[in-house]
Amino acid sequence: MNERQAIGWLAKNGLSRYRPIFMVAQIGLFIIGAMFWIDTQSGGQAFTAEVWGDLAYSIPAEFWAFANMSTSALTAIGLMKPVKNKMVSVGAGLSCLQYLVLSWSAVFDGGAAVIGMYASVFFLPLHMWILGEAIGYDG
Repeated sequence: MNERQAIGWLAKNGLSRYRPIFMVAQIGLFIIGAMFWIDTQSGGQAFTAEVWGDLAYSIPAEFWAFANMSTSALTAIGLMKPVKNKMVSVGAGLSCLQYLVLSWSAVFDGGAAVIGMYASVFFLPLHMWILGEAIGYDG
């Protein structure tokens, strides 16, 4: 009998089990990053201090678009079979850092609190889950 061990709310085989939905999320985030990049290059106004906060606004919008695209691509490529857990760990870990900074900036540094809450309640936990699964993944 093959018994799965659980580590809190993480399953030992969670990365394999949820890999398809994790990949869909990462591809979606890559597309959002690409659309944000296009907006920055065409002079759009999607990135303002009033929305994202002064800390995030002090860093060029192109950086945030690149960070979103590169971390989601790194995570998605790592999730392709065979799963490369170190690649997934780095991509998800950097995504966690990105969403933590964006959340903090939006909530505590003059941005729109709803943007910070969205990043911290949806994107940050998702990537923390992926990171936890990748660290505990034994293939």
